[in-house]
Amino acid sequence: MVSESDNKNVPWPAVEPTVFLPLKWLSLASTLLPAAGVYLCVSYTFTFGREEISKLTLSSCPDVKSGLPPISYSIGSWEPQKLIWMLVLFTHFPPRIFLTMLYPQVWLPGSGRYWLVTCCTMEGISLVLITVFDVDSIAGFHVHAAFFASWAFGSVACMIVTIHLMRLTGLKDRSNMFRRTFIGKCLLLTAFLLAVGAASTLYPLSQRLCLSWAYSIFCIFEYSLVAINAAFWALNLHEFSSIYAGFKVTSVRHDQL
Repeated sequence: MVSESDNKNVPWPAVEPTVFLPLKWLSLASTLLPAAGVYLCVSYTFTFGREEISKLTLSSCPDVKSGLPPISYSIGSWEPQKLIWMLVLFTHFPPRIFLTMLYPQVWLPGSGRYWLVTCCTMEGISLVLITVFDVDSIAGFHVHAAFFASWAFGSVACMIVTIHLMRLTGLKDRSNMFRRTFIGKCLLLTAFLLAVGAASTLYPLSQRLCLSWAYSIFCIFEYSLVAINAAFWALNLHEFSSIYAGFKVTSVRHDQL
């Protein structure tokens, strides 16, 4: 039987609160999950949403049918795809915050780290805003398109800064693994730039000249941007996994600050 006086002597806090975040689950939630969610929504649209696809036309050419549905409609306008994507986004965003906070810290302080934080933050927030301001929102299509452009810009900038830091610090020559990931990142950056350039050209061309085939190719390049972005972040976290098993969120006392 424990007396009241014994209870009063129990230390508080008994244990310093900590949480361990395995890198494997952080990697899945922050890189592969959003890509898988997008492709799941698109696949659902192709499988069960043929009626919606058949009614979809080019916004500037109401008489021209769209051959393929863009990602924006699959994740932002049609149900239950929109609900699926919202669940994916809510699961993805907390690990993405951790990644945005942790990833730049592996580099030495300086302008490179500052730009990396800025670009990663822009990319993550833009993804949320793309969802909030979908094509059918009160803000309109142009606001949605602007946030998509900011997501693409943030992704490109983050890739460029990462590759630059690997080259500047000599990390790309530190081991065979880093040499392979550096080449992989360069190839992914090139592919992303080509896809962004093609999509940026084909969309206005399809709308101005009412070309269904140009719009369909634009959709294909839009699909590819998701996979390329996920692959780039997967390479970053693969490098992390060679050093870290995970990350620990731990308490800090006032007297330790």
